[in-house]
Amino acid sequence: MKRFLFILPIFALGVISTGCNGEGSGNVEITAEAINSGADLQLTWTSVENVSTYKILDENQNVIAEVNDTTYTLKGDSGVYKMIYIDAGGTKTSLDLTPWEGSVSDIVSHDILSGNSWVKIDFSAPSVTAIQQSDVDVNAAETGYFILYNNGGTPQIRDVSATDEGMAKMELAFTDNTSGEMAPPPGNYNTARDIADNGFYFFWADNTSTGYGEMDGNDYFGAVKVTNLSSSGGGYTADFTIYIQHKVKGLRWLKL
Repeated sequence: MKRFLFILPIFALGVISTGCNGEGSGNVEITAEAINSGADLQLTWTSVENVSTYKILDENQNVIAEVNDTTYTLKGDSGVYKMIYIDAGGTKTSLDLTPWEGSVSDIVSHDILSGNSWVKIDFSAPSVTAIQQSDVDVNAAETGYFILYNNGGTPQIRDVSATDEGMAKMELAFTDNTSGEMAPPPGNYNTARDIADNGFYFFWADNTSTGYGEMDGNDYFGAVKVTNLSSSGGGYTADFTIYIQHKVKGLRWLKL
C-alpha cells in the first residue's frame, strides 16, 4: 500500500430525496453528508410550514433527537443506523442507509488453473461478479477487483494493485479480521490481507481517478465476509458475501 493516511476533516456528499408516509403537515427533502472521516452523518432537510419541531427517529421508531432546526449530526460513536426518519409534524420521511449485499461462490485461488479467481465489484450500480483474470479491466469506471491468492499456503485477498495487473479505478484496501458496524478510519487498511473461514474484513474503496490517496466524496466503504474457505487441490476455494455502503459515499456505517 502506498499510503496510510488519517485525514480530518473529510467530507463526502450524498443527496437523497425520499417519499413520505403517514399523515401530517408535509414531507421533507433530506441531504445526507458524511463528515469527520466518514464517522458521522450530517442531516439537513427542507423546512415545513407551521412545523417548528422536528424529530429524528431510528429504524425502530425510537426518537434519537428533537430539534427546532433543520439540521442535525448523528455521531457514529453513539450508534449507527440503517434507516432514519425525519418526523415533520406527524409526517415521516425516510432515509435508507441499508448496505447493499451481494455474493459470489466457488472462487478458486490463483494457483488453481480452472475456475474464477477474481471478484469484480461495480460501485456505480452495485454488483459483484466472479471472473477470470482475462476479464479484469482496470480501465472500467467505478470498478474494483480482488483476487483469492495462495501466499505460500496462506490464503489472502489482494487488490488488483497488489498483483501484476495494474491499478483499477477503485483501489480496495482491507482491514484485518474484525467485527462491528462501522469501518475503521484510514490508517487501518492494506491491499493484501490474510483471510480465514468466517472472517469479516472491512474495505475502503479509494477512487484512483479523483482524490486518490485521501478519503473523499468519491470513495466507498464496505466489507467482505468469508462464508466458506477450504483447501482444494493444493490451493483454496472460497465463497464471499460483499457489503457496500452505497447510499452515502464516504460513510463508514455498515449496519447489516
